[in-house]
Amino acid sequence: MKPLEICKHLGQEKVDAYYSLLSGKELRAVLKAGGSHSNTPKTAFSQAARRKVWRKRFDNEFTKQNEQLALAFLIEWLMRHHRDMLIEYLDSLEVRHTQGETDEDFCETKTPEELREAAKGLMERHPHHEVATYLLLVGHLQETNIYDETPEILEALGMPKGEIDGYVETFKKRWAERPAS
Repeated sequence: MKPLEICKHLGQEKVDAYYSLLSGKELRAVLKAGGSHSNTPKTAFSQAARRKVWRKRFDNEFTKQNEQLALAFLIEWLMRHHRDMLIEYLDSLEVRHTQGETDEDFCETKTPEELREAAKGLMERHPHHEVATYLLLVGHLQETNIYDETPEILEALGMPKGEIDGYVETFKKRWAERPAS
């Protein structure tokens, strides 16, 4: 699942909560990584005024389908505010990492059962939507289908139950038809 689609299924309330965790420095980094600018009008004296300008810019970029900005947003949120979840997941899979960061393609070296079992463990200790955000982002970055084909993860993200089976079937077809890398 692409980052913008993750944000769409999370819903505005959860995206707002993720956004509110980011500092001014982190927001500027996300805007820059997304190809936007973080300049604010001279009249935006306070941090609250700057955040309001940046949020409007975020929303405009999401409307323009800026996938790079959505990716930077989710990565910044994860790495700055939920690193413990990354560490916990990788430790449970016995994946070598440095503070939750790894170059290992663990989605290829671990079985789907191992990945799903470790995901269940995370769901027991963290808010489900945060775990789903992390895992679907991992799936996107590691180009794996395992998380997109796990109904519990899709439901935890906020996808309506009535859409999950159709999404999984469509995803499986697209996955099977994709060109080999």
